[in-house]
Amino acid sequence: MASAGSSANANAAAKFWDYFQAEKTQITAHVAQNDVQNRVRELDSKVREALIYLPAYDQKQLTKELDGLRALVQKSNPASSRNTGFRFKTATARPSVAKQTVEEIVPVTEPVTNPTDHGSAPTPSILFSKIANQWIVATSNDNDATDCELRDISHCVVDLRAVSHHIRALNCHRMKDSIVICHPFAGSATIRDAQNSIVILGVQQLRFEGCKDVDVYTHCTSHPVIERSTSMRFSPYPAFVHSIEKSQPSLHDKIEDFNWLRRQHSPNWTLIDPETPNVLWKLLEDPKHPLHDALTHVPQ
Repeated sequence: MASAGSSANANAAAKFWDYFQAEKTQITAHVAQNDVQNRVRELDSKVREALIYLPAYDQKQLTKELDGLRALVQKSNPASSRNTGFRFKTATARPSVAKQTVEEIVPVTEPVTNPTDHGSAPTPSILFSKIANQWIVATSNDNDATDCELRDISHCVVDLRAVSHHIRALNCHRMKDSIVICHPFAGSATIRDAQNSIVILGVQQLRFEGCKDVDVYTHCTSHPVIERSTSMRFSPYPAFVHSIEKSQPSLHDKIEDFNWLRRQHSPNWTLIDPETPNVLWKLLEDPKHPLHDALTHVPQ
């Protein structure tokens, strides 16, 4: 295991490595149990919280091992659907029809249980999965969900602003030609396998893996991380979404590229003018939800 830059970080990293391996052993041994998906989800959250002190090698290795655990669990325990207190409205894009229709849909919710406290009640997480050509506006019934997951999202606008205060961690897997917008929240976001998309959010930790052609408008209090990603563009969090205290400096322009170890600037990311997409900002605030017009602004 790689050592951290200070003795304190090294000790914390060593303890977390041992904790992770112990959890991995338990999950592998009990992969057929119903709550094993929740334990993997919680372990993933713990890894993201530890990114601030884990050395680069540990981050890469633990992420790889997490992917292996997810594949093992998915094979042994196909995800089941459950009802939720969270709802979202969708405006479906119909190119041949001038007027869009709006309908309410109940997304899937999965309970999350802290693996270190088996007596605690499961906490629901917000899950939007396999959605295409829709304008999603998440609304809340004041549930205490702490995780939000987006899976297989295509040609969508996903507006999470109304539930941002519930979110501790945002995970996005496989997103294409879409826009995600969220108010700042005290947590982390991990975006995997996103293409030709726009991400607007404020977080403490931000990570992109396997992404291409993504515009990122963020207020991030730690260095954003990219890995196996190209054509990434970063800009400050737009004021029209939510005001942020000036006492909280943003490191949105201090990108760490794990695949670029030279002293020269990484060719995989650049900075963009925050005022460039002002037309898009107006479209995102339009109550008519002009999906087609908004998606013309995603990078190609």
